[in-house]
Amino acid sequence: MIICYNSNVISGIDERAQVVVLQTSNMEISHLKALIKDKMHHDYIEKYVRIPQLDEDKLYMLISILNNTALPGDRKEYYIVTAMLIQMALDTHDLVPNTANPAPNDNDEKAKQLSVLAGDYYSGLYYLILSEIEEINMTRVLATAITEINELKMQLYYKTFDSFETFIDVLKAMESRLTVRTASFAGETAISSIAAEWLIVRKLMIVKNRILKTGLDTAFGPWSDRIPIADYQTTLDAINAIIHHETSVIENRLIHFPVHLSAVKSSIINRLSAVG
Repeated sequence: MIICYNSNVISGIDERAQVVVLQTSNMEISHLKALIKDKMHHDYIEKYVRIPQLDEDKLYMLISILNNTALPGDRKEYYIVTAMLIQMALDTHDLVPNTANPAPNDNDEKAKQLSVLAGDYYSGLYYLILSEIEEINMTRVLATAITEINELKMQLYYKTFDSFETFIDVLKAMESRLTVRTASFAGETAISSIAAEWLIVRKLMIVKNRILKTGLDTAFGPWSDRIPIADYQTTLDAINAIIHHETSVIENRLIHFPVHLSAVKSSIINRLSAVG
C-alpha cells in the first residue's frame, strides 16, 4: 500500500535544522536504548528467557513528547527509561509460552515461570528507579497506565468482538496508553494528539507484513485467535482500510503542528512512508 501525503503537511520545514534535530534524536535513541538494556541486563534471565525487541516507535514517541517540555534532562531520561522498562515488562509477559494446549514438559514450565518472573523483574525496576529519586507523581502515573493496559489486555484475551474494528479499537488503546498517560503528565498536547493513531498504524503495518509472510495464525501475537475475521484477504483489506483512515487523521493533525515541532512532523511522515 502506498500512502500519499498532502504537500501542505511537509511545507515550510527548514531542512538544515531538521537534519540536525533528527541526528540528535538518533543519538538520543541509541543512548536511551543502551541505558534501557543496561538496566534490564541479567545473565540468568537472558540465558533462559526470550527477551522481546525494544519498541522503537514508542521510544521515539516518548522522546519527542518529553523533549518538548521544560523538564530537566535527567528527569526526561528517568521518565523515558522507566516507561520503556514497563513496556518491556508487558511485552515479556505477552511472550509467556502457552502450555495450556500441548502437554507441557519440565522445560516448558520452567520457560513459562521464568518469563513471568522476568516481566515482574523489569516492572519492578521502574518502581525502584523512581523511588530512588523520590518521584511519587510519575510513579502514580505509570502505575495507573499499567492497570489500564492490563484491563485492556484482558478484553483482548477474553472479550468476544463483534467486528474487526472493535478489536482494533481496544488494541489501539492498549498500544498507546503508556505514551498518552506520560504525555498528559508532561503537559504535551500536540504530539499526544496523534500518538494513538501513529502507534496503531505502525503496529498494523508490522502485522500486515507478518500476515504476508506467515499467514494469520500468529499475526496478532497472543490475540491472533481473537480477531473476528478468519479470511486472509478480508483481514488484509480491513487492515489497509484502517491504516488509510488513521493516516488521514494523522495528516490532518500534522498540518496544525506548531513550528517548533517541524522536525518531529517530518520524521513521523518519513517513518510512515518507509514502512508503507
